[in-house]
Amino acid sequence: MTIPKPLVIESSTSESTTVEVVLNDLRDNTLRIPDYQRDTDQWDETTKSLFIESIINNLTVPAFFFEPKQEESVEISEVVDGQQRLSTLSDFYSNKFRLVESDAVAYLSPNSVHYAKATFDELPKPYQQAFKKYRLTVIKLRDLGTMRLEVFRRINQGGTPLSGHDIRLAYYGEGSPSVMFIRLVGIYDEKRPAAVRFIKSAQEAHSISFPWNAKALVTWSDWWSEKEISRGQTASESFLLCIVSANYEALDNLLNDQSALSNLKLKFNGAMEEALDACTAQLQYQDKHGTFHPLLMSFSEMKDKLFPFYEKWIETLLAYKGPSLPITKHRMISGVIGAAYFQKVDADTLSSDAWTTLIEFVRRPLETAKNLSVEWPSSKGRWTGKKGYKSQFQAIHDVVRTICK
Repeated sequence: MTIPKPLVIESSTSESTTVEVVLNDLRDNTLRIPDYQRDTDQWDETTKSLFIESIINNLTVPAFFFEPKQEESVEISEVVDGQQRLSTLSDFYSNKFRLVESDAVAYLSPNSVHYAKATFDELPKPYQQAFKKYRLTVIKLRDLGTMRLEVFRRINQGGTPLSGHDIRLAYYGEGSPSVMFIRLVGIYDEKRPAAVRFIKSAQEAHSISFPWNAKALVTWSDWWSEKEISRGQTASESFLLCIVSANYEALDNLLNDQSALSNLKLKFNGAMEEALDACTAQLQYQDKHGTFHPLLMSFSEMKDKLFPFYEKWIETLLAYKGPSLPITKHRMISGVIGAAYFQKVDADTLSSDAWTTLIEFVRRPLETAKNLSVEWPSSKGRWTGKKGYKSQFQAIHDVVRTICK
């Protein structure tokens, strides 16, 4: 009889350390914020100011989660949760922003007049000392093994949580030009500080340039900018869904191949999120192992063939044929483009009637599919089953084939 035991043998450890020490570790690169995590400019100035007020007044703030690793006998920690707070601390300490004025935010302290509108260097000395000596609670997660992704997800449930795709990119982005390219495609404002940093990182790590041409980028940017849904990496998830649509049968084969899943250190229980994890993990695996016959499309195909096709369809669909399509239809649009790519349907060859029907399908998939004698499954977060996403992608392919024949 097998004796039951915890999934992770060693429990997490909790430590207390000062802001000054943590920022020094960040400066010395012994504490790292992974490139593939969520953009570091999610907070507005008010949120940042209230967080700094908590620090300089010794109020309680949430714990930070780090994952220690050994590199050449040196312990390097990666941030699992707390990236935005660390970036805020670092930027304030470097005088990169000033606290908002007191009439613009509800500061707690009656003494806020002494720090409102101030940079770090302009703070009175007692507040500067309080900032540097403030003790942060740091929880170190050790030896997580295959549980790392799930632990990452569970930790990131509070505050402004990372989406499943944010976490996916963080987990599988290391050393993968394919995953880096997916993230690049999702950038709709290349001038944002986080975007500038990532574009530079992609060029330095893999010689990958920002892919959008200026004309198409205007369409892409107008569609995503200033939308609540565009927070995090939702735009890049759209491109991943296009990849999945173009490869849905190959991905399903992967999900049913226990040997392949074992190579990826994954289990599949039928959920769509798990299917997207497997797709991203396989792309990373192909990049790292140089497989001669990749199970999914190669990086070169993604960059040189799929993206130009995607770019042309996005511009044609959003700028000329369906300019009023709402951002909430981004998943449907990605599925349609992936199906069109698989079937080699050039946007320039479609008739006006075909475009009208295709746009109607994006808007009202159930009714349009029924009119075309295609059954439309309403997915509920599952990949498998008659109403799963695999069946939905198959239906999208059937509709596109019927419209474009």
